[in-house]
Amino acid sequence: MTLREALEIGPRESLRRIIVDPWARIDEANRAPMVGRLSAREAAFVTTVTVALMLTFLRFVVMDRSVQAGVASVLCELGGLFSDDLEKFLYGYHRLMVNCSWVLGCVVCYTLVPAAIVRGVFGLSLSDFYLAPRDYRAHLPIYALLFLPVGILILVFAGSPDFAAQYPFYKDQQGWGDLLVWEAAYGIQFFALEFFFRGFLLRGLAAEMGSMAVLVMMIPYCMIHFGKPLPECLGSIIAGLVLGVLAMDTRSIWGGVTIHVAVAWGMDFAALGQKGVLDRL
Repeated sequence: MTLREALEIGPRESLRRIIVDPWARIDEANRAPMVGRLSAREAAFVTTVTVALMLTFLRFVVMDRSVQAGVASVLCELGGLFSDDLEKFLYGYHRLMVNCSWVLGCVVCYTLVPAAIVRGVFGLSLSDFYLAPRDYRAHLPIYALLFLPVGILILVFAGSPDFAAQYPFYKDQQGWGDLLVWEAAYGIQFFALEFFFRGFLLRGLAAEMGSMAVLVMMIPYCMIHFGKPLPECLGSIIAGLVLGVLAMDTRSIWGGVTIHVAVAWGMDFAALGQKGVLDRL
């Protein structure tokens, strides 16, 4: 379905084609037995325990500001192994390094550890966990349609105090260089997040639970948004369900990565524009 077709048939029919019809298909496609070393039930057990451990580590270690600052300092001092000037330069962007240490922690917990479980414990390929960009271009119109209302909401709420307090996540921009480095790192974090929730968690549960894996995935996905503005937290419930269904239907996380990065960058630049920061860079 193209974006033009979606606009022509109206929201009700578009919802049926994007959500209802795929939901009816995903059980048959995803309930195939796990081909690797574990049974479906064993895979579900390992998946849920891994997810719980990684989310706990994220909450109490990766999200700890003192840990982030310590990792950032270590990264800066590693630059001193090459030259004192490089170490001094990196310390000049210490706040950026703090944020990047958070991204590094997310990549470890959301991607590297689950990927090691997939390869070493399950004995499966990462492409089995929706990492392959199957028919990516063909599905882009669906994600463009989903982004449209979110983009409108971003423009509506960009001037609100809660939005301005939360975004952008990196608030110490010295110029376009460090801003763009941060936005690239921010995008990598959302790839890691999508693999964790819409790849590892969904596929790890799919053989045992079928489409109900989407509902299970949606709960922790909503919970990681606690502390964000209420509209964003509520929106994560809808986003978790929609992106989960589409990931299982297309057997790929890349559409979700695209829309998630687009939303994140849109919120950051909308906030920067409202605050006049872009004019000063």
